[in-house]
Amino acid sequence: MKKSILLFLPFIFVSAVFAEKPKQPVNITGERMEVLRRGEITRFLGNVKLVRGKDVITSDIMEHYEKKNYIVGEGNVHLIAYPEESIKMEAFSDRLTYNVDSKKSTLTGNPELIRIDEENPEDRIKLEGEVIKLLDNGKKVHVQGDARVEHGEITATGEILDYDYEIKKIVLSGGSPCIYQDNEQAKANYSAEIITIFIDEQRIIMEGNVKASIYPKNW
Repeated sequence: MKKSILLFLPFIFVSAVFAEKPKQPVNITGERMEVLRRGEITRFLGNVKLVRGKDVITSDIMEHYEKKNYIVGEGNVHLIAYPEESIKMEAFSDRLTYNVDSKKSTLTGNPELIRIDEENPEDRIKLEGEVIKLLDNGKKVHVQGDARVEHGEITATGEILDYDYEIKKIVLSGGSPCIYQDNEQAKANYSAEIITIFIDEQRIIMEGNVKASIYPKNW
């Protein structure tokens, strides 16, 4: 039977997960709770669900390490957060690590991050890679290893990806980044040493050893 746990929880555990919304109550449910090493580790096990307003984190296990001041979610991690009123951020991974002091989150184990403007659903960005790091309350994202981004008709890949939400810019580098585009007029493949995508401007810059293959559909 699931138990709702609202007491005996170190306050830092609660406030750290959604630090920007300190006045909202937190509800946590799970099948089991353990306090280990004289309170140094707080562990929740079994269908763990943490809810604060519209923000939700679920995982098989969730732990808070008081001395090192970080939080770990393991197994079927699913995060839904609203860094802004209409901006929905959804993430999936095998493991989530959140450093309370630096306010940085790291997703590993088949991580996937989707960011949607609910007032403009076409403004949807999907990021994948071996490691995804969320910085500055999710406004910046760093992806390492087999990075991939999907936005509209564009798909791009590279070894490293950096995304800055505030200036709506994506930079791919390492491993000969490629960009694939498919629309009514043509299919196209491009590669370069660095690819920069300016989302709002619908502008792309490719630098260094640029190659292009274009396949018109109407010729």
